Amino acid sequence: MSGFLKSLLGVDDNMPARPSKADFPLRDGGDPRVLYVHSDRARRISLKVKAGSREVHVVVPGTSAFAKARQFAQQQRDWIDVQLEALPSPQPFVPGGEILFQGQPFRLVNPTGRGRAKIDRIGQKIIVPSPDAESFPGRVRRFLIREARAELEAASHHYAEKLDKRVGKVSIRDTESRWGSCITRQGEGHISYSWRLICAPPHVLEYVCAHECAHMIEANHSAAFWAVCDRIFDDVKSAKRWLSKNGPVLHAVGAEF
Repeated sequence: MSGFLKSLLGVDDNMPARPSKADFPLRDGGDPRVLYVHSDRARRISLKVKAGSREVHVVVPGTSAFAKARQFAQQQRDWIDVQLEALPSPQPFVPGGEILFQGQPFRLVNPTGRGRAKIDRIGQKIIVPSPDAESFPGRVRRFLIREARAELEAASHHYAEKLDKRVGKVSIRDTESRWGSCITRQGEGHISYSWRLICAPPHVLEYVCAHECAHMIEANHSAAFWAVCDRIFDDVKSAKRWLSKNGPVLHAVGAEF
């Protein structure tokens, strides 16, 4: 792994020879994309690709197995490289960089100074003023979260009304394995979404909102649940297909490596 990645994350090659449970998870000193994870339930050392976090996890079944786990990871280096290289290219939040926004590529522009971020849809640019380079990524992320919240709240209320239901709280998170979740309390749906849905085409975001609102009627994924989805959203199959194929691309937005 290049010195750039190691310096980027402050990675130190001097990893503990026999770490305690409290030391885990541990990033590999040679490649910050490899993470050693302790598990009391695991019976053997294994490798798991985590597309959501863009990492390979080395599962360590006990602190005494750490040295063997490192050796195993080194032996599987070619396999690890193939898995990581198969992930979509990162889309870091850097001036001049290109990210996916509402299903289209947008260029990030960083004028100096302060001001509110805005969208130039004709030029397909996201203009994010920032006084310095260090604060730029955080400002881009906050802009995307703000845009996601506005779209997700509006769509949630829209589909809930179609079902004669009410939405309570809408939370915006950065989840690895779920695009949304819904819990019904006192007749209201409390829904959580991934902010990364703002990077997907609008019909995909709308589908996820319809999907979660349908859980206020059916709290499972039975045939009855999908019937509710089909009743309030026109093209469930197309949106599901897009997410299944392009989910890893959404997780590449903002990734540095």
